[in-house]
Amino acid sequence: MIETLQSLRFIFVMMIFMSHFDYGGIRAFDAGGDCGVAFFLILSGFVMSLGYGGKIRHGTFSYGRYMRRRLLKLYPLHMLCLVFFMLASKSGLSLKVVLNMLLLQSWIPCQEYYFSCNSVSWFLSTLFFCYLIFPFAYRHMSAWFSTVILTVGLLAYLLVPADKTNALLYVNPLMRFADFYIGMLLCRLYERGIRLSHPTACEVLIVVCLVAAVVAYPYADVKLRNAPLFWTVLVPLVLVFAQGTGRLSAWLRCMPLKQLAAISMPIFLTHQMLIGIVTAKLPALPDAVMLFACILTVLTASWLIDRLVLSKIARMA
Repeated sequence: MIETLQSLRFIFVMMIFMSHFDYGGIRAFDAGGDCGVAFFLILSGFVMSLGYGGKIRHGTFSYGRYMRRRLLKLYPLHMLCLVFFMLASKSGLSLKVVLNMLLLQSWIPCQEYYFSCNSVSWFLSTLFFCYLIFPFAYRHMSAWFSTVILTVGLLAYLLVPADKTNALLYVNPLMRFADFYIGMLLCRLYERGIRLSHPTACEVLIVVCLVAAVVAYPYADVKLRNAPLFWTVLVPLVLVFAQGTGRLSAWLRCMPLKQLAAISMPIFLTHQMLIGIVTAKLPALPDAVMLFACILTVLTASWLIDRLVLSKIARMA
């Protein structure tokens, strides 16, 4: 993956982390969750197109090999977190657990199901669907196909009732494929060799626009918060930082940040459960101390999972 985009993974996963940290005087950073999820879906579409687009175009793409790598990347970590949840919560086998095992929970338009067990794993359910249909969508990319997907997506945002936002817009795989597809389109633009004449200025401007979107978040329509509000910022952000020629990009390539970004997936899948455990088990602490304890716990657990489990699985891919 392009180094600058890889490093951005850590920044956005920590925004998601802060959306689930609600302790004392530190309120949950709701905008971080919606923005982070949209970023990861767009980035996934971009990266899949960058990595596999050429093979699909030249007829050397193997769907079986591709899906094997996707499963090895997602499923062992997902199952490890699910087993941990079941042990920690003393849960038995149920329909919710089975749906989670099969990564089908985000298809059920009921919060009791799509946010069940390790609740953040709904994202894997949605992302896996995007992976499944990516080769087909890539082969059929055209102005007509793109117009249909984006138009249907925008119409859904306009027509779906506000009280169904989470069930039908936020977690639904069909709807979130629009984010993934935007990433695919961005990769096409990137491959055309667009170059920035003032890269540092562009990077700073994008960061300012991102902050502005976060500030505008509480005042935006609830249906627009989880994706369309941030599309306007994330689209140029991915394109600008993919160039990697500005001073902010140079900072993003620093080794500590790249190392932290490498464990962004275990951070994402473990953080909500570990925040709940740490805040429940530790005695009352000052807000900043509790936040530090949660961050340290999540980073340590994620690093251990990566070193002891994921690095060995990666050799099988």
